[in-house]
Amino acid sequence: MPIDPFLENILPAVTLPSPKITDASAFRETERETVNALTAQLAEPYPEVHSRELVEIPVQGGIIELLIYKPFSPGPHPAYVYFFGGGFRGGSIHYDYIDGLCRERCVGADAVVISVGYRLAPENKFPTAVNDAYAALQWVAEHSEDLGARPDQLVVGGGSAGGNLAAVVALRAREQNGPAIALQILEVPALDLTWKTNLSEYRKGYLLEEAEIVEIGKDYFADPEDALNPYASPLLAEDLSGLPPAVILASEFDMVRGSSDAYARRLSQSGVPVTYIVAEGQIHSSSMMTGVLEAARTWRDDVIKAIKSVNDPVAQSSRAGAASN
Repeated sequence: MPIDPFLENILPAVTLPSPKITDASAFRETERETVNALTAQLAEPYPEVHSRELVEIPVQGGIIELLIYKPFSPGPHPAYVYFFGGGFRGGSIHYDYIDGLCRERCVGADAVVISVGYRLAPENKFPTAVNDAYAALQWVAEHSEDLGARPDQLVVGGGSAGGNLAAVVALRAREQNGPAIALQILEVPALDLTWKTNLSEYRKGYLLEEAEIVEIGKDYFADPEDALNPYASPLLAEDLSGLPPAVILASEFDMVRGSSDAYARRLSQSGVPVTYIVAEGQIHSSSMMTGVLEAARTWRDDVIKAIKSVNDPVAQSSRAGAASN
C-alpha cells in the first residue's frame, strides 16, 4: 500500500536533528520540546482520569519514578504496565504524549495504568533499563491490592524501545518464575538490536532512520556483543514457548517491522497466541497522530481493546485454545 497521503506531504518538510548525543540533558530537553509541540498539533485532546499519582520505588543502584493512573469506576481493574519509547536514550513518563496515551488507555480500557520511568542511556548502560523495568513489574505485582488492580490481569506493554522492554520482562518473568503476565502488547517494538532484521528500504526518510539506530547501539551498550543477549534482543532467545499471549502492532513503512514480523512468526511457531496487526501506509511514530490520522485512532482502539480483553472470559478461552492447537 502507498504511504498515507498526510505523511507523504509532511515527511519531506521534516528536518531531523543530529542523532549523536554530546550533552544528554540538552538532547532530552530539545526532544521534550519537540515531542510536546507535535503532540499539541497532531493529537486529539486527552481525557481526564480519576487520579494520577507519582511514586518512587527503589531499584538496583537507585530510584525510579512511576506514574499511576486510575479510572473512575470501582475496581479491581486490569493493571497495564507501560514502558515509553525513545531509543533507550530519550523519552519520559512526563512527556505530554506519554501522559496522554496513559490517560486514554486508563479511561478507555478501565484499567490502572502504571507508566515506568526507567533510567536512560548513555549514563545508564544495558542492562539498567531492563533491571528497572523488571523491578517495576515486580512492584506492581506485589502492590496490586493497594493499586486496586487484579494480579491475574497484569498486562505489560510499550512502544519502540519500550516495546523491547515489555517483551524482555515477559521473557525474564517466564525464566525467573516471576509475576504472571496475562498479555504483552508490543507497539513498533525494536526486538533485534543487532539490527540484522531491519527492512533496508525504510532506513531513511521515514523519521526513524539508520543513522539514529547506529547511535542508539553505541549509547545503550557498553560492549557491542551485548546486543546478542536475549534481554537486549528477545528475537534471539532460543526458546519463546510459554510466554504470555501477545498483541504486536507494527507500521508498514518502518525498518524495525522486520523484527516484529520475525517475532510474531516465532511466537506462533512456539505455541504462543499472537495477534499481529500491521498499519498499512504508516510510519514508526504514526500512532501519536490521533488528531490527523484515522489509522492512529484505530491503533489506539486496538490497544484499548487488547487491554480490556484480559477481563473477557471469551477472549481468555480463545487464547487458551490457540495455545493448545
